Amino acid sequence: MFKHRWNVLSIVTAAVFAVSLTFACADDDDTSPTGPAEPEEHEEDDHDDHGPGEEELITTLRITLTPSGGGAPVTVQFQDLDGEGGNAPVVGRLVVNAGTDYDGAVEVLNETESPPENITEEVEEEAEAHQFFYQTLGGFSPASVAYADKESDYTTNSGADHPVGVAFMLSVPTNAQNGQLRVILSHYDEGPKDGVTQSDETDIDVTFEVEVRQ
Repeated sequence: MFKHRWNVLSIVTAAVFAVSLTFACADDDDTSPTGPAEPEEHEEDDHDDHGPGEEELITTLRITLTPSGGGAPVTVQFQDLDGEGGNAPVVGRLVVNAGTDYDGAVEVLNETESPPENITEEVEEEAEAHQFFYQTLGGFSPASVAYADKESDYTTNSGADHPVGVAFMLSVPTNAQNGQLRVILSHYDEGPKDGVTQSDETDIDVTFEVEVRQ
């Protein structure tokens, strides 16, 4: 099972939230303690497929919103290419129009790879173990987010057909004001996914400042 962790805690600074990130990488050490080791036979090479227990790096989260009635799409992204302790992440400001419904899509990437690795595809492949959650905060709280996908859109699900959140709809009413949009990707490894409750394991957590144009 694909597994990665990338925790982001966002606190408002002028136009964006400062974000602290933590991630870990798992290693296996099979060195023999006595004498030269016999060559081992490997059943298969899974370096290109993130197996159980391996943790994946997410550097970028990108949201694209397209007005349901037609019009130019709006894009905003979080990006931190060097991780914790390096340069500060670049967090965009989301600008939306009051009284507008948007078709939304979220994308997560590892841009330390060349070409960038599309982690969204792995989220879709393991849809039963992942779910995006969206929160509208502050003056933006009158806006609402509804899921526009479910697990069976991406893979054969074995139980209840819970939402995933790669695709969603954002409704911005006329009374919405400037505020924040928080995006959380939960990873369900130990606990069951019920489609409503966030997991204790968070792959990425980003808060965008939102400007609402009247």
